[in-house]
Amino acid sequence: MNKRKLLALPFLLLNSAIIIAALFKGMQISLGYYPLVGLDELSFGNYQQVLTNPFFQKSLVYSVYLALTATFLSLLLGLFLAFLLLKVNSGWLHKIISLPISLPHIIVALMVMQLISQTGILSRLFYQLGWIQEIGQFPLLIHDPGGIGILLVFLYKEIPYVAISTLAILQQLELGYVEVAKNLGASSLRIFWSILLPMLQKTLASLFIILFCFTFASFEVPYLLGSPSHQTVALTAYDLFTQADLMTRPQAFALNLVISGICLGVTLLVLAISRVLPGGRKTS
Repeated sequence: MNKRKLLALPFLLLNSAIIIAALFKGMQISLGYYPLVGLDELSFGNYQQVLTNPFFQKSLVYSVYLALTATFLSLLLGLFLAFLLLKVNSGWLHKIISLPISLPHIIVALMVMQLISQTGILSRLFYQLGWIQEIGQFPLLIHDPGGIGILLVFLYKEIPYVAISTLAILQQLELGYVEVAKNLGASSLRIFWSILLPMLQKTLASLFIILFCFTFASFEVPYLLGSPSHQTVALTAYDLFTQADLMTRPQAFALNLVISGICLGVTLLVLAISRVLPGGRKTS
């Protein structure tokens, strides 16, 4: 073990101990051992109540919809933007594209709220231009069932993140193979599958995992911009945790561990798929 690793060891041990202790405590409470409210018997009853609750099932579907939509659109548009930036070698353009990455999600959520809410900047502009007769005619884009405002926040943050991340990879790759393939008559699909995908798929898989897990478990953006009738799993867990009745606290812990389990399952699934795609270990 070199000196740098040895110096980092106390930091790693401290953080590992905190994480393991918190995880153990959370599992303990989720299994029904919560002496503070008189619960001292271990069982999977809280998990059963959470998983069979129709409201949780609805919030789970809604969370998956938001996470998959935001993740796939971010990857597609971010990859397109990365190829565009690769051709346009402009330093100031790169800085502008990178700007959203540095903004906190809560700040972007407030910006979107001020911009596209029914009393926001766009609705007032449309009213002043005579395109709508009253403010209420502006489309409902905030607190709507489709989560348009939520998706706009995630896309605004994640598209530049994907673009900058993949651009760094593209700049290190030898893309002359693409030109050679075009000259030999290869189709665009063939070029993507045989040349570009092996180069990028591991990076894209990692980005998919990061973006999906973050958006799936996100709290502040759905809390500010979400519809009261369409909650995400993070908001459902928050409601259970903040209720005056402490008997719901174990269910909140169970739900949080279910969220973690889903993220872990998606991570393992994506890594398994990545291994069999071109560029993966089994095909490299």
